Amino acid sequence: MATSTSGSNMQQDTESNYSIKPITVSIPIDSLEVQIESPVDFSSLKRNQVDMDALIVAQKMVGYFQMLNGPTYVNLVKEFWIRVEVFDIEAAKAQ
Repeated sequence: MATSTSGSNMQQDTESNYSIKPITVSIPIDSLEVQIESPVDFSSLKRNQVDMDALIVAQKMVGYFQMLNGPTYVNLVKEFWIRVEVFDIEAAKAQ
């Protein structure tokens, strides 16, 4: 019985420690467009006679760049930006 009580208390504590921030902008989320780009554009480098493939393979960093240039979670990005707040330097220092 003590185990189930502590388990339920843990759930209650977890739930009360976070809240979803309210929307701070008046722009409809469907009107936002997320520009997806690759942090490292290997195609552009090759077009400019810079071939990084051999160097990336030799350093065993292929997996890292696949992750870095991986998927962008468009809905997550939109949800973040509709709830963002901007503070000026004075307000940030005061906080």
